[in-house]
Amino acid sequence: MFKLLRYYSIASFIAVLATAVLLTWFYRQVSVQGIVDLAERSNQHLARAAMNQMKPSLLEFLDATENIHPGSAISPALPPDLAVAIRALMQDRIIARIKILNRQGVVVFSTWPSQIGSDQSRNRGFIAAINGDVASDLVYRDSFNRFDRATEEDNLAQTYIPVMDSHAAPIQGVFEIYTDVNHLVQMTERTEFIIMAGAILVLSALYAALIFIVRRAGKIIDLQQHTIRERTETLEVLSAQMLRSEESHKKKIAFDLHEGLAQTLAALKLQVENGRLTQQCDAATGSCASIVPILQEAIQEVRAIAIDLRPPSLDDLGLLPTISWLCREWEQEHPRIRIERQISLQEQDIPPPLKIILYRIIVSVLNDMAQHANTGRINIALWLDDDDLILLIDDTATEALEATAIPMSNIDPQLRAGFARMEELATLSGGVFNAAYHSAGGATLRASWSR
Repeated sequence: MFKLLRYYSIASFIAVLATAVLLTWFYRQVSVQGIVDLAERSNQHLARAAMNQMKPSLLEFLDATENIHPGSAISPALPPDLAVAIRALMQDRIIARIKILNRQGVVVFSTWPSQIGSDQSRNRGFIAAINGDVASDLVYRDSFNRFDRATEEDNLAQTYIPVMDSHAAPIQGVFEIYTDVNHLVQMTERTEFIIMAGAILVLSALYAALIFIVRRAGKIIDLQQHTIRERTETLEVLSAQMLRSEESHKKKIAFDLHEGLAQTLAALKLQVENGRLTQQCDAATGSCASIVPILQEAIQEVRAIAIDLRPPSLDDLGLLPTISWLCREWEQEHPRIRIERQISLQEQDIPPPLKIILYRIIVSVLNDMAQHANTGRINIALWLDDDDLILLIDDTATEALEATAIPMSNIDPQLRAGFARMEELATLSGGVFNAAYHSAGGATLRASWSR
């Protein structure tokens, strides 16, 4: 049985968790972009304010270092005015580092002396700045700096600003400034935690409400399924009662025909014959003689009707002798077809209510196969498989057993309808019916009942 509550609770939990993670990730992306934009504007203001005072000496220094290439000698010292301006700028605790790069992408000055002389010509921040754009990025502590290809020790916002004499003048170098954004990152992380906790809380409340609704719906579905099962059981009981009532009615009619009307006709025939033999009939003796065959035919018809309704041997001898008698009679009527019986059980192994059902099924199938059988053989098998009683009937040729089975939807409706009685009887009596049709011809019918 499908566990609705378990399936929905697991799926909802995964969905709630994924939603909380996605919301947190979305907020993180938005907040990081906000920090980058804020830091970029702040760095630009700081750098431009500083460069207004030191631009002449900065341009002079860049002119002096213009021809320095990677691997060249150490660059000259900073002009005194530029050195003083940079030291004053570094006194601001927000500024963590300053670098100056010439047009060749070489670091000609850095507050970290170990970086002086390094090649930054392939640095995307430098490339953007040397082409007239301002490039910024946020580098988290212990994360990789995609501009400098190094791991930073602090939360920094780095900005690359082009240096030029005027807007119309060519760019002579790049001024790089790093600012400390630890306080912004901490604030963002704290807000991120609050948002994630709030999202989890809200989604958990929603999850609990949905679980309550699904549990309620599950109870309603279980109640409806229970009602359906009860009705199904009731229908099965009614169907079984209908079968028993039908068979009881047929049994009574068969008994009345066989023991009543047939006996009366037999007695009448006997009296007519006795009257003819003792010559008690007058001139109508010829008429009496003609009555005898008619009475004989009527008696045979009544007996045939009674046997068709319910063979007396089924109650007197049992199902297995009745099947043997039925097969013999059927082979006499259809000499071109031979019935092979494989019955590996005893009479006492068959529940009494199933005897008439099995008999009706065999009669119905034999009559239908007589019209559609394409082989000279019909096999009837009846056996026990653990606690299941199995009936198998087929007219499949040996080569058809290996042929491809045909889907039920592709079977001729008349052929399917021919075995509908077997399916109906098997289902109404609590059994399971299966049919297999083969492309090479023939069908295999199987019904099983749990004892």
